[in-house]
Amino acid sequence: MTRPQKAAYVSAYLIWLASLCYFWSWWLDPAHDVGTGRFVMVSVLVALTMAMPLYTLTIFLRSRVPASGIGLSPSCRVAMVVTKAPSEPFSIIAETLTAMRRQDLRHDTWLADEDPSEETLAWCRAHSVFVSTRKGRDDYHRPQWPRRTRCKEGNLAFFYDNYGYDRYDFVAQLDADHVPSPSYLRHMLAPFCDPRVGYVSAPSICDRNAGNSWSARSRLYAEGILHGALQAGYNGGWAPICFGSHYAVRTAALKDIGGLGPELAEDHSTTLMMNAKGWRGAHAIDAIANGDGPQTFADLATQEFQWSRSIMTLLIKYTPAYIEKLPLKLRFQFLFCQLWYGLFCATMVISFSIPIVALLFDMNFVGTDFPQFFKHLLPSTIILTSINTLFRANGWWRPKNAKVFSWEGILFPFARWPWALAGILAAFRDWATGTFVDFRVTPKGGGPADVLPFRVIAPYAVLSITSALPAIFVEDATAGRGFYFFAIFNAVVYALILVVIILRHAYENSIKPNVGLIRQSAFAGAVSTISAVSLSSHGLEGLDTMAAGAEPLKLTRLTYGPSGAGLTAVKAGKLRFEVWWDSQAATAGKKGNQP
Repeated sequence: MTRPQKAAYVSAYLIWLASLCYFWSWWLDPAHDVGTGRFVMVSVLVALTMAMPLYTLTIFLRSRVPASGIGLSPSCRVAMVVTKAPSEPFSIIAETLTAMRRQDLRHDTWLADEDPSEETLAWCRAHSVFVSTRKGRDDYHRPQWPRRTRCKEGNLAFFYDNYGYDRYDFVAQLDADHVPSPSYLRHMLAPFCDPRVGYVSAPSICDRNAGNSWSARSRLYAEGILHGALQAGYNGGWAPICFGSHYAVRTAALKDIGGLGPELAEDHSTTLMMNAKGWRGAHAIDAIANGDGPQTFADLATQEFQWSRSIMTLLIKYTPAYIEKLPLKLRFQFLFCQLWYGLFCATMVISFSIPIVALLFDMNFVGTDFPQFFKHLLPSTIILTSINTLFRANGWWRPKNAKVFSWEGILFPFARWPWALAGILAAFRDWATGTFVDFRVTPKGGGPADVLPFRVIAPYAVLSITSALPAIFVEDATAGRGFYFFAIFNAVVYALILVVIILRHAYENSIKPNVGLIRQSAFAGAVSTISAVSLSSHGLEGLDTMAAGAEPLKLTRLTYGPSGAGLTAVKAGKLRFEVWWDSQAATAGKKGNQP
């Protein structure tokens, strides 16, 4: 980055830190503590939501971009290899192989195919592509790592053991659907001019089907800053993380660590093992290869479940053997990265549970009103959003055109956490019972689609109804009255996600009306009706309490009818939604400010 850019980022970072200090100096006022346990819970929730942007910005300030103009010696032996599972159509692979052959650096192109057909072998012979296959080799179809069956690690292990280590100095790996740009290999190899570099990561850009898959867009937009700014920041003395079998290795380094790492997340475990052995990594931010994102929401759910399960399995089963070999800051980095799914799920579970608990037990969690909270949090939010926008404008997102704001990006965190949590729980179950599961390859390429399985949409119905019921049936809440708003908000959001999943799936896959689609639509309609009932039951009460403290601005008005014995002022009257300016409150405020 240029010096003016660095100065701008540092200034924005310091201003954002000042805004955080402004918030926390107000938040930690003892008057806000209405119950230590409850106050600590909400404080932890707020801190966790701030932790990831703080981590990202702090890392980014040390970002470096490898010099792409530096080339390796012509004597270096280089290969590119793409993996293929039996479920992946060869048409997808052929496009990737063709792009690999068009690289602007000389290399050998390899296909690591689990079970190559005669058609595949003939195509490869005609296009000078070498083929590696572990078909018929039981020693490369082991039930567990190393050389595990039904996963990329075992497939690639056969390639390296039989060809890669002996024939090549550097190998770039690609997923089946990731089509590299002509300069991809040149950017990937440049960092290897440093003999300490054992691996090079690249942005994992899954945007080829973004135009017809909201699931693909949601992940693409949410991870734009991860594959750009954050990974570039790791170049400054940290450890860039490999994503999606989409990285390059120095074969001597890979052999030194004993081959690719375990688990579905072999990209992450290989990164860990490289750094534990003393090898450094680099992130080639301009090495662009474009792949497919999840085609359907079921694919996205599967990815979230498998990735979170795999990362948590690494943490509890494999990381302890390597973590002590890392320098202190890399210990922190890997533990933070491997705990991320858990921290993310914790924030979502807490934020989902608090309104329900508050209404059921009629309790408050913090001794302040929402307008004051919003007032003190708003500066840091505006500054952080501005920094993200600046990152994108200066080309630090990958892909560069990923959106800062989008409806897909807003819904994505709410949609992903149930599956991430299920994956974490599955990892602990596997660890406790000594069991393991086979991995499922995300489908590549288009194909006929039917309605989604009920198990994919059911969690959002459960979440919506669970939030709606307290907002419907809890009457006369006093201390917890403001939490009607948050419970109803959750009910509406998860009902909306349910509707979006069903309708977008039908639209994107051209599913004609059928019994299954009609049933799912009716089911979503019933859930949405329940959330609407919660809104009509206590929505105005929640909004009225939430807006308390924002005077003279008012969002509700209390109108009175005939009063009777035993009726409170609120019960004797009726709330209605109305945005108005309370001139009496404004006048009283001015008088109160006079000496």
